[in-house]
Amino acid sequence: MIAASIVKLTAKVTLVDRTGTRVPAGSLEQAMALIAGRAHQSTPVLGLSAQHETDPSFDTGPWALVEGHLGPAPETDVPDYLLEYTEWHLDDQAGRLSPVTPASLDTIGQAVATRAGHDVTITSDLPGVRTHRYAPATDTTADSDVASAVAHDAATGDPSWVPHLDQDLPGTVDADRPMSTAQAFATRTQTRRQALGPARTGWRGTLNNAVGLSIAPGRGEQHTRHLHTTIQKGLAGHRTAVVVNIKGGASKTTATYLLGATLGRVRGGMVLAWDNNENSGNLADRALPAAHSHTALDLLDRIADFTTPEHADRLAGYVRPQGDNKFHVLASQNEAGNTEVIDAEAFRTMHAALRQFYGLALVDTGNASTAPTWQAAIDVADVLVIAIANKEDAARRAFTTIDALRNQGHGDKLDNAVAIITQPRTASPQRLKDITDTLEGLVRAVTVIPFDRALDDGGQIVWESLSNSTRQAYLQATAHVIEGM
Repeated sequence: MIAASIVKLTAKVTLVDRTGTRVPAGSLEQAMALIAGRAHQSTPVLGLSAQHETDPSFDTGPWALVEGHLGPAPETDVPDYLLEYTEWHLDDQAGRLSPVTPASLDTIGQAVATRAGHDVTITSDLPGVRTHRYAPATDTTADSDVASAVAHDAATGDPSWVPHLDQDLPGTVDADRPMSTAQAFATRTQTRRQALGPARTGWRGTLNNAVGLSIAPGRGEQHTRHLHTTIQKGLAGHRTAVVVNIKGGASKTTATYLLGATLGRVRGGMVLAWDNNENSGNLADRALPAAHSHTALDLLDRIADFTTPEHADRLAGYVRPQGDNKFHVLASQNEAGNTEVIDAEAFRTMHAALRQFYGLALVDTGNASTAPTWQAAIDVADVLVIAIANKEDAARRAFTTIDALRNQGHGDKLDNAVAIITQPRTASPQRLKDITDTLEGLVRAVTVIPFDRALDDGGQIVWESLSNSTRQAYLQATAHVIEGM
């Protein structure tokens, strides 16, 4: 007989004291520590928030906190603190958390037990949260139950459900674009592989890991896998993307870094992010430091050493590895001034040398479309990335940049361009609509990056601090870039 599987249910804990003051505690352990750290005339008593009292999934208590442990308290005691639970997650045996809603637990638990063919228990260490036990059903409702849970997730905004109804999934074909027989077979194979691969994220992935099932991925995970496949596709030789906007502070450097990090983490291989500011840029300030302070100017002095691949090991003395992001940064010269230090010829020489070592390069540019080094970068670009902050001045200058590119004869590159719009802390929805409407027909694709406080102070970019929505948006943007290559 197969033993029952156990999955743990967790939540974020908030304490509400007798004055109505809400104190976010995070975990139950932190809540207990906060209570223990306060002076009390008698043993602290805890109860459940009123929002949980009418829910049959909860026992209301109360509980007494004695020496850091909760035990029964007399029913007549008035609680000193109320426990309020939000942001529910299932915790699999590997410690991975996946969002879930309490209302969907019965549907999910019953369906999983039926599929697994043995009992499943969903338990919790949170006071008042009842244990849920499910036995395999004798009918064949498991698939429909999972479908009901999926529908519930979509309706309640579960973050694991990320519908992208406007995006083609692998295997779909534009009706105006016939597919060859070979393409059809290859796409069919890829689609089957993705459909048969069990979910690895969200509540489906949690239950697969905890219970040993093979629940198929939801539409959100399917879309993410499709983006990964796009980013990982083969390219015929070196490719360069150039990030532009003649307005400073338009998120060019942030976009350059995070495109590089996404490429490094998803695609791998040799990826370079190059600060080609005509004077002094700040890509190095946003990046992980290196054991040296060399810049593109130092590399230029020794570029003759890199005209052939045999000295590849020496590049480590000029670029800055970005750890788990798995790409390199080439810093701009660190002396600001009115005269270009690296001119167009020098840029072309360096680009010709570096393309031997890197399959992909992302070039961050300065703020002068008339600068020869700016124009040289545009000349070598396979894809242009227009970086736009949703601010009035940045948006205006972005369209000035587009006009300058068209006037310089780069209309074909604009047709293949990607726009990345970054939302500030206080973003104007109307201006965002105005920007996207104006971009229609000017560029090939547009991605909106949500506001992320981890990027707001202009300091070093830490991937692990980014929100999931920011990472997902850059995954989409990076796929758009690769599609143009």
